[in-house]
Amino acid sequence: MANNVLTQIPDYFTTQFDANWKHLVQQKNSRLREYVTLDSIQGKEKSYNQLDVASMALITDRSVTTRITDQVMAKRWARTQQYDTAKLIDEWDEALLGDVVLPTSPIVQSHGAAYSRTCDKVIIDALGGTAATGATGSTNTALPSTQKVAVNYVESGTAANSGLTIAKLRAAKFILDSNDVDEEEERIIVVSAKQLQDLLRTTEVTSGDYNTVRALVDGSLNTYMGFKFRRSQQLPKATAVRSVYVYVKSGVVLAERGLKTHMDVRADLSHSLQIRSVASLGAVRMEEKKVVEIPCDEGA
Repeated sequence: MANNVLTQIPDYFTTQFDANWKHLVQQKNSRLREYVTLDSIQGKEKSYNQLDVASMALITDRSVTTRITDQVMAKRWARTQQYDTAKLIDEWDEALLGDVVLPTSPIVQSHGAAYSRTCDKVIIDALGGTAATGATGSTNTALPSTQKVAVNYVESGTAANSGLTIAKLRAAKFILDSNDVDEEEERIIVVSAKQLQDLLRTTEVTSGDYNTVRALVDGSLNTYMGFKFRRSQQLPKATAVRSVYVYVKSGVVLAERGLKTHMDVRADLSHSLQIRSVASLGAVRMEEKKVVEIPCDEGA
């Protein structure tokens, strides 16, 4: 009996397309913005006035001439830089997409996510970078070595490069405590996923510490040794060494104008729809004593 199957039918099977757009994996919200001092800015830069520590002297006699001492003052400067991202949708795209909607809303959402990541990057750069200081902001102040834990730091034994260890956390805490950083201020530590893994692998932890660190990695806990952990994959890395930062909220200022999104029909580009988002951001480390850098060797 002849085979009467229509062999060309599969050539006419239809393909169905999702009508919506889905974002690929990405950091969508800022992880650091709420943990710094936020400020608005209108000009290209903004200065912040600071007073140094005052001290009192013992009075040893009666009715003596009043002793006047000078007050040491300082300035820090936040200077903005401008950022943007733009996408273009052709005038025929809506008609040619058929049942698939234009990605205008998802594009705007992706711009918001890009702004959040940029905020974090600007904050991180301020934590470890040079801070504009002085009357005119012409002096660049670096984070001194006294505010850094050595990449090969150990509490005892032979020094050797390591990732994030309990010993390094204790050293960072000691630096902040020695600087008399206000204990009422929340202490933030910015780490990457590798540093959380380092803590789980450390041989220094007790069983109790291990359970706490495991909860930290699982996300059911975000505080350990007095530090609130915030994860960012934007921390700077030189060769195999990544810089981790510990700080308090008053230690860095983020000055911003906020995100602004424009949608314009571009007559000069065949009436395409341009979606462009712009932002102006600047951050400055306010005081070196409020920031500690912990270099972590990710190859160790």
